[in-house]
Amino acid sequence: MIHTAIYAQTWDGTPCIIIGALNWAFLTINICFYAVIAVITYLRVCREIYFNYGKYDYKLWLFALAGSIIFQALNIQNNGKRDYWCAARSGQINSAIILFSIIGVVLVIILFCYMNILRKIYVHTHSTPSTSSYSRNENNAGNIVIETNAEIERKALKKILSYIAMFMLQWIPMLISQGARLVQNENPWVYIMGAIGRSFGGIGNVIQYIINEGFITKVNINISDDNNDNDNILLKSNNSDNQLESHINNDDNKIIIINEDSSNE
Repeated sequence: MIHTAIYAQTWDGTPCIIIGALNWAFLTINICFYAVIAVITYLRVCREIYFNYGKYDYKLWLFALAGSIIFQALNIQNNGKRDYWCAARSGQINSAIILFSIIGVVLVIILFCYMNILRKIYVHTHSTPSTSSYSRNENNAGNIVIETNAEIERKALKKILSYIAMFMLQWIPMLISQGARLVQNENPWVYIMGAIGRSFGGIGNVIQYIINEGFITKVNINISDDNNDNDNILLKSNNSDNQLESHINNDDNKIIIINEDSSNE
């Protein structure tokens, strides 16, 4: 784009083919990573299948890179010069067909995975026994469990919907752009839609992370084994309002949650 703005023409020849290949690699790695995260999360939550992702989760990136290499091999002969930048060369629709198909398939994958995850969380959070069966001392703990499950469900719904919305905001413009290229439409608005799709991903993901996670962790969780004689594990979560303690008994797999007001400490 800078070269085009300065010299009023795009790169030509081999440099343009290389830039086009790098542009394609950026797009396919990005979209493959969406699919990898959705599938891995689905397997972990819904199928209880766990993977060792390696240091810094490098194996997740390997999956995305492997998918990108496959798509690069399919599209390598289509890279070249276009009107405003180097990408898939003008006059052919093969790259548009490939990218249009990839976006459509990945959209179906993430919808399937995240909808099933939401269903799993809903079933899990609504399977808590009725508090009428609890004793007086355990009734408060049961209420806390129900409230905690409801909060987990709300947060999961918020995050998953934000993931789906972010995918659509980033890739629907690209989908429209590739659809226009299928009919060999090279009008400026086609390039604008493509630029929006490429640029929005990084900005949108930062906004999404800030909304979902914030800059500062609000809850600190400390794990101790003070009750080793009873083979229990004590987890404490402290904030400004209350102290939440969970005793996990390894023998009978029971979780006892005790809520204490911080003013009584």
